[in-house]
Amino acid sequence: MYQPTLVETFEEMLQNRLPNFYRLYLNPYVAQACFCLGEYVKTTWNQQNNYQTFLANSFDEALSGAIKLARYNLSLAKRSTSGLIFDPHAQLGPFVKTKARDEYVEFLPGIIVVDSAEELQRVARLSDRFGFLVILAPCDETVKQMRQLVERDDALAIASVNRDRLAELRKSELKKAKELSPDIVIFDESFVNNEVPFGAFTAPKKLYDCWNQPSKKTFHSTTFQPNTVSSLHFMRCLAYTDATFCQSIAEQLELIQTDIKFRAQIFSDCYNPSLLKAMKLTKFMTADVEASGEFIYSEGRQIFDSVSGVACSIRGHNPQNYLEELRSIEDKDEQIELTNQLHKYTGLENMLPAVSGASGVENALRLALTVQHPRRHILALKGGFAGKTLFALTGTWSTSYKQNIDPLYANVIYIDPFADDTVIQLEAAMQKYPIAVVLVELIQGVSGVRAIPEAAIEYLQTHREKYGYLLLIDEVQTGMFRTGLFSRSRSLGLIPDLLVLGKGTSDMMFPFSIVQYTESIQQRLNALESDLIEKIRSRYKYPVGYRTVLNVLQHSEQMRLSDQVIESGILFEKLLREGLASSSAVRDVRVFGLLIGIELNDTHWPQRWFRKQLFWFYLASMLKHSSYSVLVGFCQAEPNVLKITPPLTTKPEELRKICSTIVEVLNRPFIPLLASGITAMI
Repeated sequence: MYQPTLVETFEEMLQNRLPNFYRLYLNPYVAQACFCLGEYVKTTWNQQNNYQTFLANSFDEALSGAIKLARYNLSLAKRSTSGLIFDPHAQLGPFVKTKARDEYVEFLPGIIVVDSAEELQRVARLSDRFGFLVILAPCDETVKQMRQLVERDDALAIASVNRDRLAELRKSELKKAKELSPDIVIFDESFVNNEVPFGAFTAPKKLYDCWNQPSKKTFHSTTFQPNTVSSLHFMRCLAYTDATFCQSIAEQLELIQTDIKFRAQIFSDCYNPSLLKAMKLTKFMTADVEASGEFIYSEGRQIFDSVSGVACSIRGHNPQNYLEELRSIEDKDEQIELTNQLHKYTGLENMLPAVSGASGVENALRLALTVQHPRRHILALKGGFAGKTLFALTGTWSTSYKQNIDPLYANVIYIDPFADDTVIQLEAAMQKYPIAVVLVELIQGVSGVRAIPEAAIEYLQTHREKYGYLLLIDEVQTGMFRTGLFSRSRSLGLIPDLLVLGKGTSDMMFPFSIVQYTESIQQRLNALESDLIEKIRSRYKYPVGYRTVLNVLQHSEQMRLSDQVIESGILFEKLLREGLASSSAVRDVRVFGLLIGIELNDTHWPQRWFRKQLFWFYLASMLKHSSYSVLVGFCQAEPNVLKITPPLTTKPEELRKICSTIVEVLNRPFIPLLASGITAMI
């Protein structure tokens, strides 16, 4: 019997040159997927609300987002933000805590997990009121107790469903379970046959309103979302597994595909209104968008994509031989082969899979805190960014991403790596706290593309034995040859205890990331009789992810990619510094291989009036450049820094054209550029 395959999904993407990790694409499959999930909730629980959905890369990421959304609303209402999760089938894994011998190592405070009806009753009697309750795989036997708790505490109800459980609910096989109408519904990887990273959480728009405000448009996001491979595969699987449901909304699905205005409305209502506004501003609200190699093609425009999924691209969009290349390594044990290959590059003996930069950082922190138990303290750097999921926020400095979602992991010390007395601060922290792990981005990609000073790195490298902490390096953006050598760590002579790789691990095709760690950590886990490794590995066992990274490594050797990136970075820096030497619009140029930041000068008038939107005027002018259009990005935490991360295989002649456009636009007088930008906005 026919079943949709991931290979067929890839074939459709490649044949039609569908953009994958391109946020400005008005993606019909994203709009369709979010519309379908909202309709599922409406028709399963007989609701009349308008629903909005956030896509994630896994059940874990979706659960994290759902809890954040619940806590945000509860906090605004000045209610309890503590939660109870009922997990009768051990689906949760190490999300909240893990066991090391006879003790638990906790990662997320303010959440109680129970696995039986008896335990649920006991907790209900003894605990204070809960703000939210999560029920995994709702069933008739337990939903009555959960409903009583929801009513007692006036709590928000979160339900997680897999494909089979949703089908049972829709057929009214679980009549009592349907009596608990959830405020938020989580969908897991079963909806894509567990073949590609996927998760989602759907809630009434009134809950999402707090995140739809202009100041919160990037409050919650994940590394690889939105993307085409997951959403398209979801739609293909849905058409096969629930043809009746698809037929009931066939007219709307067809309109999303064919009517661009209707698609835009659904995209805004059901997924992300702020992202649609960005598409309108950049003139990408069109069905005519394709992606191939280094370029985006839209309504006759050829645009060089120097954002490339924010450092995701090794060799551009839709590598034509991608599937054939993966088939050529199918006969290998992907996990063992990749572990061995990565060991050659980094010196780290062991590897764990993940599905985004955030999930990679979370898993690395879980490993570190488990083997270092009872040490609890994490040292992170001000300006750092580790992601926006609940536990990854531990390594994210900006408080703007943490508002109204407490409690978060509390034992964190932040040190300013750019202070004159950084080393003194580090020494004081080491003496005062039992630091378990130090988390470092060697270049802070979100906070202005700034390299951590050598003095701080040297201290952290040389004091590990004295103070007993583990060194965790986050190379989600700097790894996979982005800054020259395979990892920035290696170029600095560092061998960390844990290393996180992401972005380039995807090859712009498959959401995937990696955690590497030492044999010493593995031995300590064994001594603790911990099953943490097995639980994490079982959650993210994607053969295509392993093969994609193996394929990148194979091509990197054939193309001498490290040398090529180093040479490209030298050329980029030369052209930019020469061309912008006298530009009053630029304060600084920072080049690390093909990770480039251009800091705009926002101290003059009228630039100061538009400080937070200054990047837009330059971005818009580069996009509509008459001879060579270029898409550039900007740093979320410091939007006055333009960010450039082109494909690593970009040839010198293309680099020269990119730099020519950038230099020309940044040398233009600001007043005409401002007038042109405002006209475009209007």
